[in-house]
Amino acid sequence: MQRVLLFAVNRSQERYFRKVAAAADHISVLHDSRLPLFFFPSRLSNQQSELLRKIVDLRLYTDDQECSGYRQGYWKRIFAGVKYYLSTYVFIQRALAYFSVQPYPLIGLWSGRKWRQLIVAELFSDTRKFIYFENGAMPGTSTVDTAGVNYTSSIPRDPSFYLGLTLEEAVLPSRLTERKAKKAIKSSASDELPDEFIFIPFQVDSDTQIVEYSPWIHNMSQLYEVIVKLKNTLGDKIPPIVVKEHPSSKNDYRALHQLDPDVVFRNSANTQELIEKSKFVITVNSSVGFEAVLLNKPVVTLGNAFFNIEGLVTSVQDAQSLEIACQNVSKPQEPLRSKFLDYLQREYYVPGDWRHADEKHVVAVVNRITKALGA
Repeated sequence: MQRVLLFAVNRSQERYFRKVAAAADHISVLHDSRLPLFFFPSRLSNQQSELLRKIVDLRLYTDDQECSGYRQGYWKRIFAGVKYYLSTYVFIQRALAYFSVQPYPLIGLWSGRKWRQLIVAELFSDTRKFIYFENGAMPGTSTVDTAGVNYTSSIPRDPSFYLGLTLEEAVLPSRLTERKAKKAIKSSASDELPDEFIFIPFQVDSDTQIVEYSPWIHNMSQLYEVIVKLKNTLGDKIPPIVVKEHPSSKNDYRALHQLDPDVVFRNSANTQELIEKSKFVITVNSSVGFEAVLLNKPVVTLGNAFFNIEGLVTSVQDAQSLEIACQNVSKPQEPLRSKFLDYLQREYYVPGDWRHADEKHVVAVVNRITKALGA
């Protein structure tokens, strides 16, 4: 009997999941387009109705995050709300019609935070176990975790956990993977970098990292305001600030490029070069912050990040604590940093990029799934 179902919502996920399923008889794959198209609508419980409203609000807010002024026009938002209500209601009914009668005790989801995967996870959280997939923060790795991904992952946050480890030292990557831009983004100035600077990577405003895991920075325009105020308040106590926009962002930040001479945009610069040449890195919760830890740079985080570990980075919750942190930055402590990275490389992440899954990677993933099934 096939006891594990890997649920895909796009073709790249489906292709990857089918590679995994081909290596094990107890794993099957379902694309969301194959959920029942015809169903007898069931009456939604109060909990399911609340989930419906939550998902509609989440989808609307995500759309707002990609709009000028971070808000859709009135009528556009009304129409989107109706569309999202209907499509979410139909998906919930299709999911109930399928999963309520299928015997799979373990369901695999990509990320688990996008709206369709989130619906499946929340509808059946009391009766099924889940395993989540995502890119690994380490170059050439993938995440396979029963707790979740990123901030909701099972990665321990207690420094004593790592300090007590006796793992063999891992060979860590020295080169980062540069992200390819989905649109052409340019700086309004030269590519020259200041002699000394703070590096701040922008993130995607509509990404889960900002929408769900950033309690006080709600978008990159607000982040810009915070860092301008930071520089104006501290003056020469901190160096100029260099910003790089996220290559996948749909938002247009060109209006910010010339507003402050001490906050400059360098979108064409190499991210690893920006990290290595910076005095320290400030991030909400970007993977760039983790990469800075990997490259042994001081990091200040403004949001919820899986690497928010005392002694590894400095986590702040408001503008005032950010000002204090920027005057007292320090590198990640050793041996905490080394043992944290050794654990991720040797124990936590699955070796291999899921986009280029080889036999070794597939075997490791099947082993993780089988272990989760029996847990």
